Amino acid sequence: MTMILSIFSNPNLFPYVSQKNYAGTSVTTNVKTWCVAKPSTSNDSLIANLDYACGVNPEECSELKEDHPYFNPNTTIHHATFAMNAYYQGMGSHQWNCDFKDSGLIALTDPSYADCIYSGGDTGKWCVAKPMTSDDMLQANIDFACNHVDCGLIRYGGGCYYPDTLINHASVIMNLYYQANGRKDMSCYFKNTDCIVMKDPSYDECKYKF
Repeated sequence: MTMILSIFSNPNLFPYVSQKNYAGTSVTTNVKTWCVAKPSTSNDSLIANLDYACGVNPEECSELKEDHPYFNPNTTIHHATFAMNAYYQGMGSHQWNCDFKDSGLIALTDPSYADCIYSGGDTGKWCVAKPMTSDDMLQANIDFACNHVDCGLIRYGGGCYYPDTLINHASVIMNLYYQANGRKDMSCYFKNTDCIVMKDPSYDECKYKF
């Protein structure tokens, strides 16, 4: 089955974040957010998310064919993420619009790349790998981070070994590096293969450090 991606073209569906300034006055600011698939999500769940998001607005999905720049990389997690983000933006960018049975993460980092532009909405932080990251880059991120943090969690017998995928292992270790280095944005920079998220990506016995 050919996977087709979708995107809603409404840039105005941005919720607001209310904050207090130093004078105690309430100020409202826009913070762009995106919806991405949790790195540990099973292939079956990713396909279900893709089918659901495209089922809500099939005409949007039907416009994007295999030769469209959004098609590549042709991986389930990338296609699902693109469709999930389109649904999230189109439904108003509410937190619950990115739940997908706890397989979605709200991101503060734009997952766009090359000619594939994700629409962005407005809204503890963790660092994970972008869904479209190549296996070579994921492995490079693991190798780099493991020189600075303990990688026992992703080794056989570790709490985050399963699912045994590069994107899951890389995300766990990238987050360990990010947290160990003060949770600064620059600590989650892995040659633009990184994504800062606002929802805890922990699952089962795998607890992401915060």
